Amino acid sequence: MKPNGNIYLIGFSGTGKSLSGIRAAELLKLPFVDMDDLIEYRTRKTIPEIFEHDGEEVFRKIETDILHELADKTSRVVSTGGGVPVREINRQVMRNSGIIILLTASPETIHRRLTTSQSRNRTLRPMLGDDAPEHRIANLLAERTEAYSCADRSIDTEGLSHRQVAVAIQSVWQELSSSSGSSQDAPDV
Repeated sequence: MKPNGNIYLIGFSGTGKSLSGIRAAELLKLPFVDMDDLIEYRTRKTIPEIFEHDGEEVFRKIETDILHELADKTSRVVSTGGGVPVREINRQVMRNSGIIILLTASPETIHRRLTTSQSRNRTLRPMLGDDAPEHRIANLLAERTEAYSCADRSIDTEGLSHRQVAVAIQSVWQELSSSSGSSQDAPDV
């Protein structure tokens, strides 16, 4: 882990990366960046519009460019898009510039959170469609298993409040910041 590196929150949509990340940033007194919000701000398009008009490959390149930019900054809590770790270059960038924490939840919980969420004024992810069927969530989770395995730690968000997840993120950050950077033998939170 890079000293004073970023905390990268990875995981599927609906696992709490944004809201828990905001709370973790408050606890740690660090800036918070939501990559999806930054992409929409910079492009002046919603993510579904980028997918529809420019295609997924253009969107993934924008994600990588933003990630490189964020990696040059230090000590931020970064909520990544669910597909960011799919690209090997993105995994390398995150590994070299901070710690990676995977937030997880079951397909059923993700489905419930995505279809009942009022917290974002944004349509559901283009990869899922507006109804985010559980089988599609389960399939995408399976496809991303290897990509998500780059995490230094994982936090199961099932049944936890955003505050509880934030405290767990803070705990992982403190543990990994104080260690020599070796995270292979430590258990998941």
